[in-house]
Amino acid sequence: MKTNTTTPGSESRLWMAVPAVSFGGIGIELLLFSVGFEHAVWAGIAGCVVASFILFYQAYLKPRKDIVSLFVPLYAVLIFIVPNEISTGAIVQTFYAATITLLAVRVEKLFNAPKPEKRTMKQMLNDYIGRIEPLLAAIDEETGHAVAQSLLTYKFGLYRNAAEKCTETLDRLKTAAPLPTGALEDALLILRERAGDLADSRVTASPEHTFAEADYEYLAIHLSPEQNENPAALDLDNALVLLYAVGIETSPDDEQALEEHQRFVIQILESYKDKLTA
Repeated sequence: MKTNTTTPGSESRLWMAVPAVSFGGIGIELLLFSVGFEHAVWAGIAGCVVASFILFYQAYLKPRKDIVSLFVPLYAVLIFIVPNEISTGAIVQTFYAATITLLAVRVEKLFNAPKPEKRTMKQMLNDYIGRIEPLLAAIDEETGHAVAQSLLTYKFGLYRNAAEKCTETLDRLKTAAPLPTGALEDALLILRERAGDLADSRVTASPEHTFAEADYEYLAIHLSPEQNENPAALDLDNALVLLYAVGIETSPDDEQALEEHQRFVIQILESYKDKLTA
């Protein structure tokens, strides 16, 4: 099924028919009136009514709809067709034609481009998971379970246990098949260091472990240097999102538990929403 829509960024010329037909009808009316034609007024009325339906069609074709323009034919019928106390002479017709001409221009300028769809943070998370599929495909279930347990233990506030889980998972990665990136190992190192700091109630201003430049394509949050006010916090957030993605996609045993904590990951992404959409 074909749908006639105006290509975003381009303008059709249909709107020009609105002033052409409406003012054209008024012009014919005045010409007929000058030669004494008794029913000359109907030429102007017909022009305004037909132009109203053209405006309706123009507004209907747009990706975004202008409710006022869609109801213009009804206004035309009420003003010019249904008997009432409003004059239907050339002056009223001229004002009406000018009004619908302005509406036609407004529709063409403001309603031509489709309304941009805002991506939700959940959609962004799903897109990210799809983007790192090459990494996920290389991780077996046991490794995925170890990753998930490292993250969940940290989330439950068992920081010393979380640091130990990270170490166990890192040891497993050393004996497993090589991964296409070192991002997962770096994420576990970042989480282990942070968990150790929390367990000992200390704050490390400049953490030892960070993501390497080669890891960036596997990270969810990318900021320019001027936007990145706290590199350590960004690394930790990227590590948490990466570990969540690995766990939920590669460890069926932990899927339900991780889904219950999805809001935690969504909140991380939401905290960068303004910067990501800037």
